Amino acid sequence: MILVAADRDLRLLVSDDAGEGVMELRHIRAADLERGEVLADPDARAARFPKMVADFVESEWRKGGYDRLTLVARASVLGEMKRELPDRLRDRVAAVLDREMIDRPLREIAGQLRAVHAI
Repeated sequence: MILVAADRDLRLLVSDDAGEGVMELRHIRAADLERGEVLADPDARAARFPKMVADFVESEWRKGGYDRLTLVARASVLGEMKRELPDRLRDRVAAVLDREMIDRPLREIAGQLRAVHAI
């Protein structure tokens, strides 16, 4: 599982069968994760986002089929996300790419991941 995240949205990717590219499973905006929560204060919403991302990743992980987790985000987002991940997922982080790539095409993300041997 590959998580590409930014301040207000995330993309959940998986490497293809050949390990050459990536496929996008979901692209989620913060507003989609906030459904059912009333957070009118923008600062409260921003502070809560890393926890919502961690909860979402954990729920996807439980569905099965993953053996490692790769995180892609700029440093400040990475730090917040890693702190919020449960221990069992934190132990499965195989690679970290400190780059803002949320709006990049899949081909470019795959190239960056290959460069750091993450796929």
